[in-house]
Amino acid sequence: MRAWLKWLLLKPLATEYRLLAYVVSMQVVVLAMVAAIVYDAAGGVHTLAHWEQAIRTDSLPILRAMASRPLYLTLWIAGIGTALLLAFSAFAYRELFLDLRQKRDLRRRLAHESSHDALTGVLNRAYFMDYFEYAVRVAERDADRLALLYIDLDRFEALNAAFGYRAGDDVLRAVARGWQAEKRSADVFARLGGDEFALLMAHAGPELDVLAVANRLMASCREVDAWANRFDLGACVGIAFFPEDGTTPDVLLRKAELAVQRAKRRGRHQVCFYRESIAAAMSRADRLRNELPRAIARGELYVVYQPVVEAKSGELVSAEALVRWRHKEFGELSPGEFLPVAEEARLMPAITRRVMEEAIASLAAWRESGLSLTISLNISAQDCQLYGDLVDDLSRAVAEYGVKPEDVEIELTEQSLMEHAAEDLVRSLCQRGFRIALDDFGTGYASLAYLRRFQVTRIKIDRSYVARLYTNEYYERLIRAVMALAGELGLEVTAEGVETAEQEALLRAIGVNRLQGFRYGRPVSASALQEVAAGHTDPL
Repeated sequence: MRAWLKWLLLKPLATEYRLLAYVVSMQVVVLAMVAAIVYDAAGGVHTLAHWEQAIRTDSLPILRAMASRPLYLTLWIAGIGTALLLAFSAFAYRELFLDLRQKRDLRRRLAHESSHDALTGVLNRAYFMDYFEYAVRVAERDADRLALLYIDLDRFEALNAAFGYRAGDDVLRAVARGWQAEKRSADVFARLGGDEFALLMAHAGPELDVLAVANRLMASCREVDAWANRFDLGACVGIAFFPEDGTTPDVLLRKAELAVQRAKRRGRHQVCFYRESIAAAMSRADRLRNELPRAIARGELYVVYQPVVEAKSGELVSAEALVRWRHKEFGELSPGEFLPVAEEARLMPAITRRVMEEAIASLAAWRESGLSLTISLNISAQDCQLYGDLVDDLSRAVAEYGVKPEDVEIELTEQSLMEHAAEDLVRSLCQRGFRIALDDFGTGYASLAYLRRFQVTRIKIDRSYVARLYTNEYYERLIRAVMALAGELGLEVTAEGVETAEQEALLRAIGVNRLQGFRYGRPVSASALQEVAAGHTDPL
């Protein structure tokens, strides 16, 4: 019965209205008690006695029994009122205050979730931008200087591809905790989205001080644990200052993002301060991004070939096909300028097909002229995602031009091999008779693992190792170790970036099989390379 009355009277009401009903009820009881006591104290005893006499004779038996006691009715009212107050208080605490505490805790939790990133626990983008606006106003008032650090992780997509998205989430949480510990108490750190973070530094000092902070951030995530595996991750940082680079959060964030994009173009583990020249360069990149699809269709991209020689004899034995863009306004563009744009626009497969067709046609022409050269083709990570079409197109091209698949070497970087379909791609290429080379060997963490997993026939030592041969003996020992490893696995080794006679002599002494670099010729057209191979022109 009590539960039914409770549901009937109180459940349809919201918590706030139930609380109001309890408060009003208690106030009525308290007023009744006070009125009775005041009335009694004011001399209403005589009147009350008259009413008591009436109650004894005319009222219900229970009231006659109450009035017959040697107590005034006022005391009965006070006692009943006190009991009702205690009952209301206990019921209100049980039914209302606990409910209100749960709602308060829920509001606190919702407020935290609305301002913090669900994955990493740091501030989210929306709250960070609100705080950024407040910090700008304070900095304007106090003539202060702010530094905005835009942080973008390197190779995070490769980590996800190698270990899975759950491992990527774990790494993001660990990196965010580390960066949160590195910041000063006055700084604000937030996740902007994906693998991008931001650090807002108040009272920013000179550029060197901010650079030191950026270097600490990069160092803390250079190597991370991904499910019991060490992974070379790293980050790039773009930096913009208030008020020099902008006076609004949106402008500063955009300029810091431009700076980090420039840093990533320079390579890994780079820091870049915003400069006006960056904006001009990014405007050029935007133009290239818009014009590249039409350039591919109109044939503005063409192929050049860099000679590769046998180390012992110095004989030209192969060539690497490289792409160039002859832009009507900017002139000849190198791959380093437009290939990153092509990757962002998902145009690498179209460029690869263009290079592949022309290079295999050139190889057929060389063979007809009596030159027994082979050719190397570079395959991007995007090509690995469509490996079925790529293998079919390669097989069709070699059959159409009448060349052997073993005369075509496919160069893949470690990033390409991290794609899920890379193993199937390599297996299909090897089954068709193509040779596989691991390009830029030594620049990635897991290259040795790839030598074991994939049917690699050649290692190409990165040009950065060759360039440091005479500045750091560590690199000489490293190349000797690579040669020993290649000998055990039955692999051939090509050294890239050879430019001097001293480098050539040392690499020959170490036992490198093939050499490639400006010492043996810059990239030239197919006809020019044929003239070089025939001995009619100087390779340089």
